Amino acid sequence: MNHDMRATLSGKRVLVVDDEWLIALDVQDIIEGLGCSVMGPVASASAALELISTDPPDCAVLDVHILNGTSEPIAAALQKRGCPFVVVTAYQRSHLTGALCDAPMLIKPIDERELERTLAGLVR
Repeated sequence: MNHDMRATLSGKRVLVVDDEWLIALDVQDIIEGLGCSVMGPVASASAALELISTDPPDCAVLDVHILNGTSEPIAAALQKRGCPFVVVTAYQRSHLTGALCDAPMLIKPIDERELERTLAGLVR
């Protein structure tokens, strides 16, 4: 990992939203390996919105299709707070709606180096 990226990411708090538990744990391991702390992971919009209402993260990693819907309400709430996020999905950008449309996007399976670069770019 690039030293500048490590310094940029060190100590940042990252919300992870994904309803596929093994993927969420994998993303958590990657993020913690970058020197960040993870909020969650959570699998639903309601759980994520509860977390960010009391304690907003520095940035977030949002799977698009989650338990009981999509991460669109989370993206909108993060946008209102000025909190950056990256969207992770197996779908094309054309399937994204609302606040998800203009966010950086990574295709599943997530490449560790791409996630690192994207997160560092979000928190600069």
